[in-house]
Amino acid sequence: MRQLRSSAVRRLFAGLLVLLGAGRAVRAQKGTAVEGAQEFLLPIGARSLGMGQTVAASASGSDAIWWNPALIAGGRREIALHLEKNVSATLETDAAGALVIPVNRLGAFALSFRYLNSGTQPAVDANGNQTGSFSTSSSIFAGTFAPTLTDRLAGGITFKLLRGGFSSTGAVDGPIHAPQTAALDVGLHYLLARDSTITIGASVRNLGLKLQVNDSPQSDPLPARADVGVSYAPTLAQMPKEARLRFGADLVSYVSGGTSPGFRIGGEFSWMERYQARAGYVASGPTGSGPTFGFGVSTGKLQIDIAQMLSDLAQSGSTPTFLTLRYLF
Repeated sequence: MRQLRSSAVRRLFAGLLVLLGAGRAVRAQKGTAVEGAQEFLLPIGARSLGMGQTVAASASGSDAIWWNPALIAGGRREIALHLEKNVSATLETDAAGALVIPVNRLGAFALSFRYLNSGTQPAVDANGNQTGSFSTSSSIFAGTFAPTLTDRLAGGITFKLLRGGFSSTGAVDGPIHAPQTAALDVGLHYLLARDSTITIGASVRNLGLKLQVNDSPQSDPLPARADVGVSYAPTLAQMPKEARLRFGADLVSYVSGGTSPGFRIGGEFSWMERYQARAGYVASGPTGSGPTFGFGVSTGKLQIDIAQMLSDLAQSGSTPTFLTLRYLF
């Protein structure tokens, strides 16, 4: 047992060194003041958002695909639908679907797709006269593999392909070719306690080629981020056996240039594994800073989660809202 723990710890540290090395490689890129493919940063997943977007060690199921792919290892088969509203002032549609398939003694595989559309916008000339209309969209295709490395350590990698879309009527200037780029997410998840009461997670997201709009001078580096988090599920004698608590905390930093985007904290209370209440706080996230809250209900196979964020960047009267439907089988 002691030898197994030592081996797992060595693998964990080796994996963290790989993540650090990847981060250093990206730091060598130039021009990090402006980042492209901001779609990669938009939050997703009602459970994760309700817990203050504490995702590095606390995300579960299809939520984890977009944050730390290692967290889908050991989970259940799942089909999920994610819907987001008012996450960005320019988005009219934000929807995603995912399929997670675990494989015994190997890990898990997942396929996912996200579609974002800004709706129809007017195009105007220098004098403010409307010359036409246009619509922009983004499609993200992703494939994930999360191997089980030991009984306590799991890894994960996600390959993502982002392709932009542009349609217009009238006299409107637009990209000659559809912008597209590819990116990788890599992550680790380690159980500090065999009963999963304390776990840690780390990931580096959005490593890849610059997003090119028309030509090389108009390309921007991807918004690479490094996340490290801890999840704690205490066992309290004074709590009823039907109750469960879980807390999470994340630190997030730019991989290349910039300053630290901030931190996230959150918690979840579950009753009979059927009803959940969540709350958290996001500091300097991609959609601003502010408290989050949410709730969930499970019928056994169907899990319904909803969450909102009181973001300081939200437009007056519009609150970012997230809905997730998960079918476990």
